[in-house]
Amino acid sequence: MRLTILLPVSVSLLLGCATTEPLPTYFVLTAAGGSAKPVRPAASVRVYVRRVEVPAFLNRTNLASMNGNEVRYSPTGLWALSLDQTISLGVASNLNRLGIPAAGFQPSFTVPTHSYEVTVHITHFEGHENGDVLLSGSWQILTDGGGVVASKSVTIRRSGWTFGNDAQLVALLSSETSELSEQIARALKR
Repeated sequence: MRLTILLPVSVSLLLGCATTEPLPTYFVLTAAGGSAKPVRPAASVRVYVRRVEVPAFLNRTNLASMNGNEVRYSPTGLWALSLDQTISLGVASNLNRLGIPAAGFQPSFTVPTHSYEVTVHITHFEGHENGDVLLSGSWQILTDGGGVVASKSVTIRRSGWTFGNDAQLVALLSSETSELSEQIARALKR
């Protein structure tokens, strides 16, 4: 009789203690339309996208969002690479897609020969509890001699994000990064 009661109680206790946490999901920025198809790198590079400067609160692998005056870091939504590298490679990929041969910052590779450099300084790259997703900062195009060809401060906002939905946040940030890249491409084509 005791064994009949103890066995189910023991199994229930063991199963109840064996909770599983959600596995992390690793994200990259994709081109407009959500395509993750890799863009073939150009044989010769016209534009090199430098390491992107990001503020300390974003300089981590977790996706960030703002809840009032608090920063919320997703426990399971992570960037596949550091954010500075993720944005640099995302901009370079978008420029390639737009017909401008480009390469982005990769710490283990030598900087390729190029004609122009793009610098990007990010001040905001996160979602907000009201459903807005914000990319703000500035960019510059420099000649190989360091002269400024073009520069612009930018604020790009998308709405419709469901707070806590990491995949939706990344899709909106990808869309904003595509728009940023298109601004840079237009300046390069002048």
